[in-house]
Amino acid sequence: MAMTNMQASGGTNGAIVPDVAARELLLRRMSDLAVMPPGRLTAQERGLIDSVVATAITRLDVQTRRRLADRVAQLPEGPGELTLTLARDEYAVAEPVLRGSSGLQASDLVQIIRESDHDKHHAIAQRKNIPGAVVDALIEYADCDALVSMLNNPASEISNRSLEILVRRSASEPALQDPLLTRTELSMRMAQVMFWWVGPEARLEILTRYSVERRQLYAALDEVLESGLAASGTDDGLKAALSLVCTPVPATRQQIARLVDFATRHQRDEFIADMSFTGRVRPETAFRIFSDLGGEPLAVFGKAIGMSRTDFGDLLTAFASLRGIDPDGDAGFKRIRMVFDMISNDRADFALHSWDWAISAEAQLPIEE
Repeated sequence: MAMTNMQASGGTNGAIVPDVAARELLLRRMSDLAVMPPGRLTAQERGLIDSVVATAITRLDVQTRRRLADRVAQLPEGPGELTLTLARDEYAVAEPVLRGSSGLQASDLVQIIRESDHDKHHAIAQRKNIPGAVVDALIEYADCDALVSMLNNPASEISNRSLEILVRRSASEPALQDPLLTRTELSMRMAQVMFWWVGPEARLEILTRYSVERRQLYAALDEVLESGLAASGTDDGLKAALSLVCTPVPATRQQIARLVDFATRHQRDEFIADMSFTGRVRPETAFRIFSDLGGEPLAVFGKAIGMSRTDFGDLLTAFASLRGIDPDGDAGFKRIRMVFDMISNDRADFALHSWDWAISAEAQLPIEE
């Protein structure tokens, strides 16, 4: 009897040896059927060939699987099981499917993120559509580089909660900062939270792009704001939030002179306490402004309380003496003066009380045991 294609033509023990070429030809033919446009096969036939090929595809070599993945990634309606199998394959095979296949569901992508390494995270982060659940999974499992790719991808659906998490992480992962500032979802409040740990250029961007002139709000709330504030009682969180829509209150000449005097006399604690009182902010906010190494918050504070350029120059000189810095020899002080000149009184007041609101919210967070 003649031997079939699935048997060797010889051998000492008569064992059946698979004909690899014949097997691969069959699998390739079946793969071609799996990626045919709808209409060539019935829905049941397509489902059957999808299941069979998904089970058998690992028998093909990497190059062949990659070519199949390239084809599947371009299909508007690809075979579901095969698509998922290719996505779970090694990265060299899975990449085009992870980047571009519309056949992967959000739940599939979330599971792949949980099970895979950073290469697959990067591919998923560059998809044309990234649902919120997938974004959340990337935030939980992906590294910083993948998150940067996701933030740079305008198709990412980032919820307020997820954005808040990324803003907080940007304090320890600076690579997230610039991409966050490009996101249209970033609110003024969250940008002002970021202000404390970003560099000088980003600080200028936040002060100009993420602040607001509130003239129309003042007009709309004029009749009810004062009574509403009075009725807030001891609700510090509400008062901090409402301070964002209050008309700026300029400091008196006596208050400005007292601030300069405390700084000149190196009375650090008194200076910080008076900043808190004059600016109507929490002591923690005043301390953060005092301690900031960049100095831009002091310029914001000075403009927010209505200082003139001459008044602020006197304060800055006294402040430099208090901090042991030569203002004429420090380039940072030129930037501080520039910030004072560029920002309006109303925008400075908004930034100051945004910081105070954020610090107030932090103070009300439960302490983790």
